[in-house]
Amino acid sequence: MSEFKKFIETGGKTLDEIKKSINELVGNALDSVVDDVTGLMPRDLRKQIKQSFRDVRKKAETGDYKAERIPPKKPNIDYRTGKSVEESRLLPTENRIAYPHEAIPENLSPQDEFMLDKIREMRALEETTRNNYIVKRCAEITMVRQGDFMADVEDDFPRRVFCAIPRPIYAALSNSQLRTYFTWRTDIRRGVFSDIEKPYILLYCYELMNKIGVDSSEEAYGRLVSLWENLREGAGYLDDILPRWIKDFYAFNEICANLPETRNAELDANIVDIENGRFNGKLDFLAEYSSYNIKDSIFLTDETKPLLDGALEEALFSLSDYFTSCGAELSELLCGKLKKDHSWVPFSGAPVDLERQDGFRAVTVSPSERYCLKRGEPALTKFEFSPSRGFIGFILKSVEAELRRRTGFKRNLIPNISMLENDVKNRERFQAAVFDEEFLKIIPKAVERFCVKNGIVSTKKRGRNSDNTYDNSSVEYTRERVEIDVSKLSKIREQSDEIAKKLIVFDESVSDERISQITEQIADDDFEERVSEFKELNAENPEPVFGSGIEAIENLPAEWREFAGSLSDEEIAFLRNLRDGTLMSYCRERNVLPEAVFEEINSAALDSVGDVVIEGGEIVPDYENEIKALLDCLL
Repeated sequence: MSEFKKFIETGGKTLDEIKKSINELVGNALDSVVDDVTGLMPRDLRKQIKQSFRDVRKKAETGDYKAERIPPKKPNIDYRTGKSVEESRLLPTENRIAYPHEAIPENLSPQDEFMLDKIREMRALEETTRNNYIVKRCAEITMVRQGDFMADVEDDFPRRVFCAIPRPIYAALSNSQLRTYFTWRTDIRRGVFSDIEKPYILLYCYELMNKIGVDSSEEAYGRLVSLWENLREGAGYLDDILPRWIKDFYAFNEICANLPETRNAELDANIVDIENGRFNGKLDFLAEYSSYNIKDSIFLTDETKPLLDGALEEALFSLSDYFTSCGAELSELLCGKLKKDHSWVPFSGAPVDLERQDGFRAVTVSPSERYCLKRGEPALTKFEFSPSRGFIGFILKSVEAELRRRTGFKRNLIPNISMLENDVKNRERFQAAVFDEEFLKIIPKAVERFCVKNGIVSTKKRGRNSDNTYDNSSVEYTRERVEIDVSKLSKIREQSDEIAKKLIVFDESVSDERISQITEQIADDDFEERVSEFKELNAENPEPVFGSGIEAIENLPAEWREFAGSLSDEEIAFLRNLRDGTLMSYCRERNVLPEAVFEEINSAALDSVGDVVIEGGEIVPDYENEIKALLDCLL
């Protein structure tokens, strides 16, 4: 009954008819898939694929289909080992190092056969590692294994084959190139240094750095240096690579010989002296890297330069001892320090097995280079010249200021500790040393010692001789109380400006004698004499030129009174607004550029006080009290 029901549901078809229908449906579906897959193929290829598919399907329908047996492949011989690929399958053929193939000539000599057999065996000594993802060639290990295998080989190849491989290794050279190299190496070992292509020389360097063909590290080092010295003239590129390799080899091996002096990077002699605590005659050197321009100082002359040099030497000795006691080095601030060279890699560019080296050791190659351990890893440190300009400027200015005071120079100089703040920022040891009260006493005490040693009397004021030179035997320095009429000083200044304009716009009618007379009128000494003359005239004028603070300003040093007399009414008003914080509105109302007035005021301050009084648009904190006293007293 069930079979009859299936017969009715299938339309009355027999089992064979049903199978045939199913095969037709499957065949049509497969034809459609084949059409989609082969749609983009050429027409001829598409027909062949369809015909092959029909034949396979027909055989399957009739039951005549049998799996075709693929014939065995001919043995694939490995050209380097002479064995089948199955025996050398740890390294697939496509991952092998390629080299130029050559036809083997007929009628080989015994030496030719020996060398070709030796090279064939050498090529099989490749080292690989497998990590389940990739097969990695180990160039350093392969270099050593193949090099040791060919270490004692000597050859006499009649031809010299060109080679241009940038990073040569044995396995990448052809048979003829290898024989050319071994022949050249044979001559080198016999002391015959002949020029040859760069790859061959580099390959020999690789051998020596891996200690191939030598009995000791010292022998390898000696041959490496000898190679450089004998071939560098014709191979200039060796000067760019071999010095670093030689130094690296020296640091990674126990070698008793010293590095030749010519291999060391030379520093400036002054830097070497400072690094070794020799501070004599360093004024000119430090002045080049100072924020304070001591060379333009009115105090620096041929006469005073030895004093400055000697006092500076004494000060540097004291500062060096002080910083050492604080766990810091003065030379680091004056010159710079050794810093880690992050680009350094041992034997960079060469396949060198570090396990073949004796072991890394700390080595001072020169004052500018040093091998050391950083966090347990080998590192190279190189000297970086980075003088602290503000710190040097503070030292020079402090030494000069103390010498001015002790020699009775008419103008004082005031160093500012803020000059060195940026140089010690984020440097804890230097900050702790510099901002200690003891630091500010070191330079004055050192200069005092120098003056006592050399008999420099601090109570003398140097006068001038008739030829406008300084006279050290002048009378003792005394300070006089001088009252100054600012209005008359301003008049003198206006007259001087007019004379200067006449000198700038040269008039041919003015004779040389007249120019000489005009020049004498504006000399510093004559200006002081004119001041004393106006002091007498001022006695006849009862009008006060200062306010109620006249006593306060008289208590200030003479240079500040001189500075007050050199200021114009506009500059005084400018300073007053700067102090009160109303400068910007003051300048806008008068269309004045503040920078130009800053420069004029600072120029006057340099002439009298010996330092600027405005920095960064503000009054220098060290001079706030003096400026306040002047502004309170001036009308």
